[in-house]
Amino acid sequence: MGNHQRTVDAVRDEITSAIAEVRSVAQLEHDVQRQHTADWLEKQFVDVADARTLRSAAAGALSLYGGNGSFSDVGTAESAHAVDQLARALRRGRTLFFPAS
Repeated sequence: MGNHQRTVDAVRDEITSAIAEVRSVAQLEHDVQRQHTADWLEKQFVDVADARTLRSAAAGALSLYGGNGSFSDVGTAESAHAVDQLARALRRGRTLFFPAS
């Protein structure tokens, strides 16, 4: 559990930090929908303590990313940065422990 657990915690913390950045930018931009989405995302990672759960939560969160009108369809550079940071953290959580086959 030792080093592995710290790694799960570190990736989970990276994801929750990125979610907090999305929420902060959304608040500054008065983007209520993205704020609510950030709240939902945060709840997905609250009890994550193992790699399998982390991967599952990250994969579910990545389902928000798509084309026009999706979570990743942003209007400002600040939103784009926050959303891109979150996507990178989620991809790391999805693939770090169980490489895709």
